[in-house]
Amino acid sequence: MKTIKYILLSLAACVAVTASAIEDTLTFVRTDGSTVAFSTSGLTITYDDFAHAIVTNDETSATIDLVNMDYMCFGEVEASLKGDVNNDGEVNIADINAVIDIILTGGSNARADVNGDSEVNIADVNTLIDIILAK
Repeated sequence: MKTIKYILLSLAACVAVTASAIEDTLTFVRTDGSTVAFSTSGLTITYDDFAHAIVTNDETSATIDLVNMDYMCFGEVEASLKGDVNNDGEVNIADINAVIDIILTGGSNARADVNGDSEVNIADVNTLIDIILAK
């Protein structure tokens, strides 16, 4: 599945020049919901392997880790809501259940690390409860 994702990222990069006439920003969205945006002015994307892309434009050059990348698109992307583990646009009991499922099954989801300590555990459930109660 990762290979297909990288092929799609590669194809999208190939149309960067044409898309730049439509949108002026290329945004990479990480699995944790954070974003990295680049101007499409002078945009080129090359790959040193299937895990990294080198993005260069008129302003900067950066290496992007594709392993933790969810998707990329042309245009601005709103950052995801902290605690929205299931990515439905809300923070509620469903997100608590999602974190508990991840803990019990040993699954992985970067959005489940709600407290940002690089581990998914009961502390993330407690942080989610705090977020919900603070509403």
